[in-house]
Amino acid sequence: MLISLIDINSVSHSIKEAVRIWRNSEHVKKNMYTDHNITADEHNNWLNSLTKNDKTKVFVILCDDTPSGIVSLSNIDYHNKTASWAFYLSSEDFMGKGVGVVVEYKLIEYVFNDLKLEKLNCEVLATNIGVISLHKKFAFVEEGLIRKNIIKEGARVDVVLLGLLKDEWKLSKHNVQKIISRFGNI
Repeated sequence: MLISLIDINSVSHSIKEAVRIWRNSEHVKKNMYTDHNITADEHNNWLNSLTKNDKTKVFVILCDDTPSGIVSLSNIDYHNKTASWAFYLSSEDFMGKGVGVVVEYKLIEYVFNDLKLEKLNCEVLATNIGVISLHKKFAFVEEGLIRKNIIKEGARVDVVLLGLLKDEWKLSKHNVQKIISRFGNI
């Protein structure tokens, strides 16, 4: 399976609309901070804001040319050489097939090699155990916990803070490459 990341500003209107539909799906909303239904106007305003924002980059994930999810960088700070990231897959059909693994590898490489940043952060709902585990396989370190920070389905949920330093990535990259080589083109 060939997986690529394409800037959201360069995809068709129909793919941009598909992103809104994915974001409104229960499968995606359950692991996001916000879970309200995103309107077309709200979505278009967000897309328009991306063209003027050099602190955010959003990519559509393509699996064999099929739009399959989103990966985003936010809070890009070139002075401190840091950024935060998140991703989601458009459908549970893509889960368990290595898509997330390859996407994580490609994003980390992009951040440290192309953007020349030195630290990558992420926040994950504590209930999303699979993604926390995935990040730790990529040498992310759990750096903290924001207790009872988000309300999901009427219950307060913790948020796990994770971080990866460029030097840590250099030390663990070889081991990660062995794991993901079985999933396709990296």
